[in-house]
Amino acid sequence: MGFLRAGNRPLIRAICRHFGYRDTPVRAVLPRVEISDVVSEDTAIQVREPVGTEGNISLLELVLLAKLLRSCRPRAVFEIGTFDGRTTLNLAANCPGDAWVYTLDLPRGAMGSTRLPLEPGERSFIDKAASGARYVGTDCEKKIVQLYGDSAAFDFSPFVDRMDFVFVDGSHSYEYVLQDSRQAVGLLRGGRGMVVWHDYDGWEGVTRALNDLYAAGGEFKGLRHIGGTSLACLLL
Repeated sequence: MGFLRAGNRPLIRAICRHFGYRDTPVRAVLPRVEISDVVSEDTAIQVREPVGTEGNISLLELVLLAKLLRSCRPRAVFEIGTFDGRTTLNLAANCPGDAWVYTLDLPRGAMGSTRLPLEPGERSFIDKAASGARYVGTDCEKKIVQLYGDSAAFDFSPFVDRMDFVFVDGSHSYEYVLQDSRQAVGLLRGGRGMVVWHDYDGWEGVTRALNDLYAAGGEFKGLRHIGGTSLACLLL
């Protein structure tokens, strides 16, 4: 057990950062709300591709996200971080029939030239043949617009002030989460709507960034951690 002595803490933290595991010194400080406080048990949803893989949100989080979509009834949704498209598919399945889902992903060819640093532990999720494989060929594909690029360099101007719901699950580095979070709020139509983040209290960069945004107040003072999940939400 000598490896776990306090003197080895820097090495332990470095290993955690490399593999994307929780870095325990970064505490979750967002106020917590219960699932029952944000969604109703009776909300009918669709769940597509219930079996997840590494890098996906959990089934509970997928159900919760679907219920939030059903409650909000957004006309336009923006997702930062497509990965295999499982969440994208469920966003589209639980939106109104005439809604659009825009999803942005970093192609693997751009992994070495991002504007901000990536977390080493997330590179395996970027290094894939194609983005959104799980929604391709489904009935929801016609509602989805796949976009490609680095979220720190992407031109969001066509989407600013046009979205009703934003899901942030791109790079988990502190710098990217700050950038994507501020961008997400700017996408909301009239400054009103909902933003949801994945991997709070799971990845150090996400946790630290959302903690800092909450502490700064302003438009992020309403940030909340949904108990029993790694989702954080902001209703404006």
